[in-house]
Amino acid sequence: MDRKKPNLEPLEPELREKLQETANKNKALLMSYIAPDMIRKSPVSYGFATIKVQDLYRIEAEIGKLRENKSLPKKLHLIIQTPGGELYTTTKIAKYLQSIFGDQIEAYVPYEAASGGTILCLAAKVIVMDNTSNLTPIDPQVPYKNETVSSTSFEQAIDEFKKDYGILSPGEIPSPYQQMGRMFDPIIAKEMDKIARDALSTGLKLLIKSQVPNPKKPEERRKLFLAVWSLVNSDWPHAHVITADDAKEDIGLNIDSSAPKLELLKLYKKWVSARLKEETDNHVIECFCPKTT
Repeated sequence: MDRKKPNLEPLEPELREKLQETANKNKALLMSYIAPDMIRKSPVSYGFATIKVQDLYRIEAEIGKLRENKSLPKKLHLIIQTPGGELYTTTKIAKYLQSIFGDQIEAYVPYEAASGGTILCLAAKVIVMDNTSNLTPIDPQVPYKNETVSSTSFEQAIDEFKKDYGILSPGEIPSPYQQMGRMFDPIIAKEMDKIARDALSTGLKLLIKSQVPNPKKPEERRKLFLAVWSLVNSDWPHAHVITADDAKEDIGLNIDSSAPKLELLKLYKKWVSARLKEETDNHVIECFCPKTT
């Protein structure tokens, strides 16, 4: 297990002091999850941080130390700046954090919480965004014929083919589309369906636990289901930019852009900006824990 921290430049004293004051005032653990900008790995090669299993180990280690010291607060401010990564690991991190903090997680998105980063946001009771923040769809990306494709795009292609040609006999289907039909492997189609359903189920469970614990009204569950459905099964490409307004008005997520929260986001942007230049292909995971006086 790789729990090693990257060698980070010290934050400016004024920023460190302000972050500590914020942790104290809000009685919350401030945890960064920041992917630095691309780093040069060779004269012709660049690398960047993606969500991977070592991140889970490091997060667990940070929280474990606070638990041992009996200083772990009930609230978490999770500052997310990431292009995404492994769906498997992202799900484990999101569920782990919910198991510790329940519905007391606030996600702050200074700039980008893409793909797996959006899944992490679904674990939060509230997502704080401004006009430079964005989420993206969470349709799983899987290898297929030497490419990476969306599992839901594969399903959509089959559905469209059925709609256009499903009631025709083979001889009635134009030749190019006959060839296309022969390319669909039922086993691959079933696997794609299972992967997409898993993403939908995972997102819905995270959202129910974070925003409406044990909802009793069917309309509450339906609202959350439609929100996750939009993120998994929309016609948007995987890199589609979902703004704060899109996330709130079109998808129905609990977005907070109130003045007090945006002041916190402004501070967390400085934290992110200080870490974007780090020369590491790991996420920067730092914590500020409230101190009792």
